[in-house]
Amino acid sequence: MFLKPSLIVQDITTIDLALLKANGIKGFIFDLDNTIMAPHTGALEQRIESWLVLLQAEGFKCLVLSNNKKADYCQLAEKVLNIPVISHAAKPRRSQFRKALQMIGLSAREVAMVGDRPLTDIWVGQRMGAFTILVDPLIKHQERRLYKVLRGLERLFVKGG
Repeated sequence: MFLKPSLIVQDITTIDLALLKANGIKGFIFDLDNTIMAPHTGALEQRIESWLVLLQAEGFKCLVLSNNKKADYCQLAEKVLNIPVISHAAKPRRSQFRKALQMIGLSAREVAMVGDRPLTDIWVGQRMGAFTILVDPLIKHQERRLYKVLRGLERLFVKGG
């Protein structure tokens, strides 16, 4: 099923890097809000920052692909993360995903797409042939009611596949 991720984990720090290396994964394309950073904060939790440093020390290439349209916020995130950020990605459309692959010099089969939304992050990864990893959102308890309902519906599709 197109919304069924290759892997489901609690958050990015629980991703098994050895497993991914064994499967030929050489890079990560991350969603930004609620995957790496709490939405609209521009702040990075220490545990996530440490994991990202480890990830890069292990030789993985990284890039952030965000649907966020606020250029100043995405530029701040890029500085905080020290990882390139492509904003206004319009996921699940594939054009910016292709650009991301070019920027990190990998094929889709060599990349893990990591995000908290099945209808955007997982779907674009599946469409491109990437390994997909669904994470729980960092602050789902603070989301607006509409987003909670939509997220619940998305998760039903994931479980049903």
